[in-house]
Amino acid sequence: MEYGTISGLDKPVSRLVLGCADLKDTAVLDAALDAGINAFDTAHVYGGSEELLGRWLKGRALDKLVIETKGCHPLALRPDRVTPACLVKDVEASLRRLGVDCIDLFLLHRDSRHAQVGEIVETLNHLRKQGKLRAFGGSNWAAARIREANDYAAAHGLTPFTVSSPHFGLACQVRDPWGGGAGCVTLTGEGQEKEQAWYRESGTAVLAFSSLARGLLSGKISSADPNRADKLDAAGRRGYDCPENWERLSRVELLAREKGCTVAQLSLAWLFHQGMNAYAIFSTGSPARIAVNCSALEVALTPEECRWLNLETGGR
Repeated sequence: MEYGTISGLDKPVSRLVLGCADLKDTAVLDAALDAGINAFDTAHVYGGSEELLGRWLKGRALDKLVIETKGCHPLALRPDRVTPACLVKDVEASLRRLGVDCIDLFLLHRDSRHAQVGEIVETLNHLRKQGKLRAFGGSNWAAARIREANDYAAAHGLTPFTVSSPHFGLACQVRDPWGGGAGCVTLTGEGQEKEQAWYRESGTAVLAFSSLARGLLSGKISSADPNRADKLDAAGRRGYDCPENWERLSRVELLAREKGCTVAQLSLAWLFHQGMNAYAIFSTGSPARIAVNCSALEVALTPEECRWLNLETGGR
């Protein structure tokens, strides 16, 4: 396992992060820890994920683990929850569910055009001074909004955002996977070059969600399968079902065979060759698959191979 550094944390963070949105039992948590993964991703709206993770955390050395959770997600009866009051409420709820005194990484799950970033930064800093948060940032926040928040922090002597969790991976996100204008931000695809450059230059940590495109790049689907799209869930079909992504999968399959690695390993390796302070969030219900995916960090890719996989060139 390789580890990186996120500003605001005094402990290393594994480059692979176990996503716990669909967590059903603790076997995958044990397998992740055995594989060297020390970072776990959950959220206020992930059902019982925080509670189950919290029960697993009891008696463990929290100084060795990195727990990341998210709050302020829109609700059916409260579509705009990026407010100081909702932020405090969700942090307190997550602390109780996780059974911890302090959250290592807390992210605003969505942004809102109505939110005043100054109020949010002030509230996050207040929670940090209370010892309830260590580092914080935004999930699905555009780089421009993060810069706005950090400009406010700099002007007022406050701690800035140091982490961001957009969609990022080899497959481009062509539509909002969850529909309804949920505001899912991606770093992949045309028009994202400036966003990517900012992350490279600033060193802001990128916790990439849907790094395997909800299974499209996991190896469980063949690009040659005529019913391939049916094997994606509804969110996967909305977000990633397009001819360009199936061509990306076809190229990954070819190169993975040549390199003697899996489709998932090669897809994750591409992410780690993009020059960012990147961490890949992936989910699985198979404990055995966790160690296999962690070997992605051993897969070497040339810049030419990366461009070819991303359809930037026609040949290698």
